[in-house]
Amino acid sequence: MKGIVLAAMDEEVYEGLSDNEIFADLFNGALFGGKQVIRPDMLEQENEKKVVRAGREGGRRVILRRIRDVQKLSVIRDSCLAVILAAEGQRTVHYAMPVRCMLYDAIDYTGQVEHIVRERKEEGKLKKGAEYLSGMKREDRLLPGITIVFYYGEEQSWDGPLSLHDMLDIPPELKPWMECIQDYRINLVCASTVESSNFRTGLREVFELLPLLKDKEGMKEFLEARKDEFMHLDAKKGWLVSKFLNVPALKGLKENEKGEVDMCTAIEEMMEEREERGILQGIKRGEVRVNQLIEVLLQQPCQEEAYKEIRRAVTDREYQKKLFDEFGI
Repeated sequence: MKGIVLAAMDEEVYEGLSDNEIFADLFNGALFGGKQVIRPDMLEQENEKKVVRAGREGGRRVILRRIRDVQKLSVIRDSCLAVILAAEGQRTVHYAMPVRCMLYDAIDYTGQVEHIVRERKEEGKLKKGAEYLSGMKREDRLLPGITIVFYYGEEQSWDGPLSLHDMLDIPPELKPWMECIQDYRINLVCASTVESSNFRTGLREVFELLPLLKDKEGMKEFLEARKDEFMHLDAKKGWLVSKFLNVPALKGLKENEKGEVDMCTAIEEMMEEREERGILQGIKRGEVRVNQLIEVLLQQPCQEEAYKEIRRAVTDREYQKKLFDEFGI
């Protein structure tokens, strides 16, 4: 049986999040407690490619280029307001995430300012002084932006910084004036920061399953308790779960005439394959270490003594462990 990689492929995850229903559900469930603040019909696709001029360096214009993972514009129609929503997907912890998000958001806001400045200059109605200098009028406003950091790694334990302050080496003398040092907090979304019942799409099942990927018994108990539900799971929910788990047994599921899929067996097979793969990897790592130990022992001047130690090392596990520690293998 071939081994499988349980880490989600970024491209497939982004494909799932690009769906307006799922994208809206991510924000509603993660940030708004399940309240339907953002509706799928409010969303318009935004260009994820960001380009902004950042002054000059050495006489040459500096251009910043960044690509968002998924970004949409939400028009809140009742009040005719809009907000820029962006989701940064992370399969692994990013130790500079606050700075990364800060840069993305700054580029978005800078782009809005440049757009307003261009429009005002085309109108040719800016007054001399502050308006002419800034290229904007006092009443001009920017669209607010909300960025989510969606962590879907198998570990589900984010040990990285959650704010800019977490990344700074602040001298003790400045501690009393921390509020003077600008902070930037990220909106981290993972299984431990959300309530799965707040989601309406397959994200609910995603957040329920992710923490169990390394817990075979926990997964078994979970499926037993929810057996009927997962044997008749909505096909679109199953499709989204398959994107995040990236398991062939899930991706190959066929929906029945009711538009349902049976995921129980597929998930159980996934866990069995994962365990087998772990055992095989353990065996392989053990073989590599033994081979390294034999190579080290063979470098000893007395070959006869080396062969004796090799024979003892492959038959006496305690002695083998002692040699691993001694030679740092």
